[in-house]
Amino acid sequence: MQKKARKIPRSVLIGWIFLFPSILMYVVFMIYPLLRTFYLSLTDWSGFGQARHIGLNNFLSIFTDTMFRKALQNTLYFAVVSGILSVIVGIAMAWLNLYIRKMEGQVTRTMLFVPNMIAPTITGLLFMFIFTEDIGLMNNFLRAVGLDGLTTAWLANSETVRPSIVVAQIWRQFGLTMILCFAGFQGIPSELIESAQMDGAGTLKVLTRIMLPLIKPQIELATMFTLLGGLKIYDSVVSLTGGGPARQTVVLPMYIIENAFTYSKFGYASAMCVAFIFVVLVFIILLRIIFRGENYEY
Repeated sequence: MQKKARKIPRSVLIGWIFLFPSILMYVVFMIYPLLRTFYLSLTDWSGFGQARHIGLNNFLSIFTDTMFRKALQNTLYFAVVSGILSVIVGIAMAWLNLYIRKMEGQVTRTMLFVPNMIAPTITGLLFMFIFTEDIGLMNNFLRAVGLDGLTTAWLANSETVRPSIVVAQIWRQFGLTMILCFAGFQGIPSELIESAQMDGAGTLKVLTRIMLPLIKPQIELATMFTLLGGLKIYDSVVSLTGGGPARQTVVLPMYIIENAFTYSKFGYASAMCVAFIFVVLVFIILLRIIFRGENYEY
């Protein structure tokens, strides 16, 4: 006796029909380009004609490419430094916002979150006016307070250019951390804080021993966002320095695009993309290891 074919519920069928356009777009614009990148990483292709298979030669060339190492170093520097500082500043701003009255707090949080919605290119142009040597706000401020000796060409000095880019990144990123952590702080029962204060705990001890452990998921999420945002840094560096001075601030996305569209080394650029994907995966795994542990409930 043959088994009766299992009938698919109508609701499931309708769900798949509505999901199909999204799945198709994901396959066309994400899965296929990713697989194509892996394939091209094993070839020598100028963008025209037939791609010539060369095995792992592109990956071997990466290890001897000093500019690739410099670009990767800059990318990791911007990701880690700006990511960590953005989270710290965001947590501090979220905590301070708890002590602002409701109406003023809404205005303050909106103003602090606005930089997160500004395009990175615009952020770079704004900070160019701040760090420009002659008419920049930073040097004019230092001159106004009598600190002329501290003035410098912030974006042309190899010692100050990377910290200057980090400042721009922090200004653009910390708003997201602030919103996430502020929402977490608001979810903490006031009874916990009041009982700790009655036991003699000071403001900072309440913050570090009670409040921060309870918003650990929000801190993890904010760290993930800011770190990945730092790894993708491109637009703000292009608009601020263009990779200068003397290619000291070239980042990996910039170097990949340069090899692909300036030198027509699409195979080599694809190999760098694959290497970059593995770097991102390593960072995600490290974050999961760092933030694993006990969960606090209240």
